[in-house]
Amino acid sequence: MSIDPREYRSTIGLFATGVTVITASDGDHIRGMTANSLTSVSLDPLLLLVCVDRKARMAPVISAASHFAVNILRADQEAIARHFAGRPQPDIEVALEELAGAPVLSASLATLVCSRERILDGGDHLIVLGRVIALRRAAEGDPLLYFAGAYRQLAEMSTTLA
Repeated sequence: MSIDPREYRSTIGLFATGVTVITASDGDHIRGMTANSLTSVSLDPLLLLVCVDRKARMAPVISAASHFAVNILRADQEAIARHFAGRPQPDIEVALEELAGAPVLSASLATLVCSRERILDGGDHLIVLGRVIALRRAAEGDPLLYFAGAYRQLAEMSTTLA
């Protein structure tokens, strides 16, 4: 059975995810990339993975970097998500700082800094395995979500019955 890649993408897009910006520096360049391909891998040791398109400008930077960060975006950071997805936003202000050897977004919902453990072959993507070495969380806030090709926000479930 042959599956059309566009149909696969539309179908897998029905899996709602959070939205992140992956940041890294290769010593010469700091890059960021919007990603929703984030998975917690292990609690012992603390490992996560992100996937990076081999053709993305981020691919050589994260391959050369010793550390990278996963910045989990807040619901009000859609413009930042679009900016790092390659759609420059007018008048956007992106504040970066350093945390545990990686450039991070200053105002994200949460940030996990990783030392790069390994890069695996993932077809047209690199599977980047990172060991979590630092993290921080905002005191409050809701996440930015991605579902069916659009950015979304959480909604409270109604507790009333019809």
